[in-house]
Amino acid sequence: MISPVIFYNLVLAAIAAFQYFLTAYVIYQNTAGPNNAALFYMMNLYKEAFVYYNMGYASALAWALFAVGLAITIGLFTTAKRWVYYAGGDT
Repeated sequence: MISPVIFYNLVLAAIAAFQYFLTAYVIYQNTAGPNNAALFYMMNLYKEAFVYYNMGYASALAWALFAVGLAITIGLFTTAKRWVYYAGGDT
């Protein structure tokens, strides 16, 4: 009975994992830390767009992030038929 809640939280956690930005930005501002330790994908996207003004490249990075997130979400919904139990029906 709790599998739909686990599924919902798994989808939200998968999407949120790609949006990890704020902590790295607050700590390192416009640098990426020692040896680019905080150069996460979103931090790189931000730097390309608003530090280097490569808006086209940053847009391509954002679309790639969207595509990967969508693929993972679709994968989760595809496999959910096997492990998520809904008490009200066959869905």
